[in-house]
Amino acid sequence: MPPVTRIAAGVLTAGLLLTGCATPAQRTALSPQDTIKAAQQQLTDRCLRDQGLTPPRPGAARKAASSARTQQLADALYGTGRAELSLELPSGHVISQHTDGCLAQAQRKLYGDQPRWFRSSTTVGNLKSAAPAADRDTYDQLRAHALHRARTLLTSAPPAPKGTRP
Repeated sequence: MPPVTRIAAGVLTAGLLLTGCATPAQRTALSPQDTIKAAQQQLTDRCLRDQGLTPPRPGAARKAASSARTQQLADALYGTGRAELSLELPSGHVISQHTDGCLAQAQRKLYGDQPRWFRSSTTVGNLKSAAPAADRDTYDQLRAHALHRARTLLTSAPPAPKGTRP
């Protein structure tokens, strides 16, 4: 190898090593909770975009949206009408949730059984260690299912946009 080429190769190699380009970038693994949250965010964003809506982003500069547009986004995300799922806690508080809307759709895709997930997560989340063992077991089982589904979703190729062919 000529001296000029050898020097150029050495400089290039040193530059790559210094900038970290010689090895693949290390990615920090998400916690199980953050993995599920990221997958749920991806699913709800996709659902909202499929309805022609822009997913909200915390901290993003907000444009003055009309109250009708804000309500349309809330309805698409959380559902409309009377809440179909409801659970009364020992304290007497009633927690309710819709089975329609993008959030409910994401929960069904991740947890598999939205009503069971609602009951167990609401009970365990509110009663903590005082929650019945059966509810804690169901919570753990459905959360493990969601973590598996979330990891699969986050590592798979995104689907092609609607109206396009692969």
